[in-house]
Amino acid sequence: MKQSLRKVGTRGEDLAVRHLRSRGYSILARNMRTPFGEIDIVAEHDGILVFLEVKARTSDKAGPPHASVTRTKQRHIIRSAQYYILKNRLRDVSCRTDVISINLDRQGRLENLRHIRNAFGLEALERSQ
Repeated sequence: MKQSLRKVGTRGEDLAVRHLRSRGYSILARNMRTPFGEIDIVAEHDGILVFLEVKARTSDKAGPPHASVTRTKQRHIIRSAQYYILKNRLRDVSCRTDVISINLDRQGRLENLRHIRNAFGLEALERSQ
């Protein structure tokens, strides 16, 4: 089961990267681990630093994939984004958090991809700069 979930997650991230690149995003990092958690993708698009969470599922029984980005997960992403900015000594950077929600069929083929820009607030992140 855990292996299967990991496979779905990896497939979703690969599809998300393909989607982002096709729209002009530069991928800066994948699966970036910090003391506060992990950010699936860090990208740059039109001068904006984008922190992305990717959620992929083969069923909507538990709701759409993006619904699993809880407030707790959002806080971890924001703290991880702050860490990334400080670690890389970035100043005056515009940034946002996005979620990519992916539905796959049982064979791992893409059924639906939804890119949600500014998925949750970055007030805490903006205050830290």
